[in-house]
Amino acid sequence: MRTYQSIVVIDSLLKSEEIDGIIEKVERIISNNGGKINELDRWGKKRLAYEIKKRQYGYYVEFLFDAPNNLISVLDREYGLDENILRYLTIHLNARALEQREQEKLKRTQEKKVPEEKEDKVDDAPALEEKKPATDALADAEEESSEESIVEPEDDESLSKDE
Repeated sequence: MRTYQSIVVIDSLLKSEEIDGIIEKVERIISNNGGKINELDRWGKKRLAYEIKKRQYGYYVEFLFDAPNNLISVLDREYGLDENILRYLTIHLNARALEQREQEKLKRTQEKKVPEEKEDKVDDAPALEEKKPATDALADAEEESSEESIVEPEDDESLSKDE
């Protein structure tokens, strides 16, 4: 069995129960024809790049599943017959693509852990406030030095005498 990814754009004007019904129908088709769903990811309602059937928005759903080759033709036929499915794309994922997905998933989980660590560092913020007067002294010193560096323009008469 091979691993496939199928992305389906469903009409966003449907009620949430109807969208759930279409998703369940696709799941049934995959499981009844010898496939196994590994992941189901609901991306939600998004704006389309261009109008499709006079619709500007679509509800995106991604299916990641293992299936025999003959299931893809059955799935494409069902997608084409359903008027509420605006667009669909099913691709075979090779080993390299699956490896990349795993790396991205690991990266996302690591990014979720990093903000938690940053929240711990926020508790140290009062210690930084104690050092704040030192920065004020630096700002005062910079103001004094900028006042000294102001150069007054010379008179035009002194320029003409030198010439």
